[in-house]
Amino acid sequence: MKSYTFFYISFGVILSISGFSQAKIDSLLIEKKVQTNAKKLNLPNGNILYDFEKDYFGKLKVDISKLSPGDSAILFIGEKLDESGKIDRKPGGNIRFYRYAIVKNTQNYIYLPDVPDKKNTSGNAIRLPKSMGIVAPFRYAEIEKGPSSGEISLSREYFHYRFNDNASSFTSNDQVLNAIWDLCKHSIKATSFMGLYIDGDRERIPYEADALINQLSHYALDTEYSIARNTFEYLMQHPTWPTEWHLQMHQIAWYDYQFSGNKELIKKYYDLLKLKTLEAFEQPNGLISTTAKPQRPSFLDSIHYVTFDRKESLRDITDWPQRGNKVAGPEYIGESDNFVFCDYNSVINAYYYKSLVLMKSFAEITGRPEDVKYYDQKIKNLFQHYNNQFVDPSTGLMKDGDTTSHSSFHANFFALCFGLVKEENKERVKAFIKSKDMACSVYASQFFMDALYNEDMGDYALQMLTKKDERGWYHMIEVGAGMTMEAWDLKFKPNLDWNHAWGAAPSNIIAFRLMGIQPASPGFTSALIKPEIGTLTQAEIRVPTRLGEIVEKITQNDMMYQVRLILPKGMKAHLELPVFQKDIKSLLINGIDILPSLKNDKWVFENVQGTLDITLKK
Repeated sequence: MKSYTFFYISFGVILSISGFSQAKIDSLLIEKKVQTNAKKLNLPNGNILYDFEKDYFGKLKVDISKLSPGDSAILFIGEKLDESGKIDRKPGGNIRFYRYAIVKNTQNYIYLPDVPDKKNTSGNAIRLPKSMGIVAPFRYAEIEKGPSSGEISLSREYFHYRFNDNASSFTSNDQVLNAIWDLCKHSIKATSFMGLYIDGDRERIPYEADALINQLSHYALDTEYSIARNTFEYLMQHPTWPTEWHLQMHQIAWYDYQFSGNKELIKKYYDLLKLKTLEAFEQPNGLISTTAKPQRPSFLDSIHYVTFDRKESLRDITDWPQRGNKVAGPEYIGESDNFVFCDYNSVINAYYYKSLVLMKSFAEITGRPEDVKYYDQKIKNLFQHYNNQFVDPSTGLMKDGDTTSHSSFHANFFALCFGLVKEENKERVKAFIKSKDMACSVYASQFFMDALYNEDMGDYALQMLTKKDERGWYHMIEVGAGMTMEAWDLKFKPNLDWNHAWGAAPSNIIAFRLMGIQPASPGFTSALIKPEIGTLTQAEIRVPTRLGEIVEKITQNDMMYQVRLILPKGMKAHLELPVFQKDIKSLLINGIDILPSLKNDKWVFENVQGTLDITLKK
């Protein structure tokens, strides 16, 4: 059985933040749920395992009221089981495990864990309110030594932000893809327990990269925009150290506007967003650099940067972990495909380009025609500077930086993702990134997958989504993770945790890319629907919007391709369907046989509304 309690929380650590008011904090609705129906299993070693079926942030309530004074037992809590089926005593990294010796004194109930973790309750970590107490992520509890008299009863209290489980759904003929969707959906829900997007239990700190991926995946699952908005406001005042992650704030503001239709963040933070383009780092060659000249303290102050994690100024990151990471050791090669850092790096300048493109849109939205002209020229200039500096003329590939001939996976897929690859070089860049497989971290996979779908590489993208090796999302399920992991495997990040929502990118990739449902105008008043289901034979999704849910069901075989589309009242959509052969025999729309028209190698349908059934006979 489960019971539900709703309560409001306040974060004392951030009450003084301009733009992040007490009223907003107090309006964060966190759900507290009580679970008493754990599955009990008798293990071969005589222990009793309690399986609460899903991993959540919460606390274990231990009822010892029926024990005799002085009676004792050994209790374990954890996220991971070992091969014998008991809780793993040495799970590795920051996968959570706790051991407690319980003694019956005068108390009838004990809540565990009962000692705060200094790492995630100090420094930059967001503090939980005292009313919530101490929580940790776990799925399992285990009693090793039963008391000599009486019986111990276990239940769990767990927490998450308000979440509509029924707002979204996905299923297909591929059970691997279905399982990945389920894992990612649960991860977004379960990691929302603080009311802000954080990086996982190890630190409990908001980071820009985590927030961006978390935001997109959350939007694919529920029409809940407040967590992303509050995290954005927090990070605008408390930014972290990676250069690229400052440049991600424009994307977060843009997605908030596109999905919610609310332009308040853009209007309120327009001037600060201008600074956050890091145009102040631009040099005479038109590119930005964090190392060509010293970073001015006055500029860092203007974007609210203070020393973070002992870093006094911004640093380029490309991907994480980096080579020689202090946790992984000096021999660790990192997740950046041997990216060569120079004074002028292609990845941060790709982000710079994307931020300028969005600043032009922000200027249009807020009615600043002079800024529109300014950013339009900046965009054109940077495109040329970027290609002049970073394209290797002998290969057509993007180089990592200005003083190296090395072309990494990251230099190329980021350029492709953000629209910086010239048409004459696209085929070579696409072939190159395909040759690399998933040569990036869980974080960077978001942009790699976006790049694939930007270039109509849906078949290959589906292979990347469903692959079963150690650099794929299904591997997280195979090792037993209850939420998405911080990295592909312990071998790639020895201090990883098992509750990192930046690993949940497939939620948004499946909804917005594979099924192709995106807002075409702010607030989803109109939609762009451009599915690329690859080799799937059946896929059905329900995506929530402000106007209601969009339902899309696709089936295909050797003879036909069928789409059923249900749009909410008041929404129009631009629909693009794949062309299998140009001598298509017929196309049925709502049962009427018509001769279709072809546009840009797609069957295009403008301003569709309501319920639409389309059959393409091959």
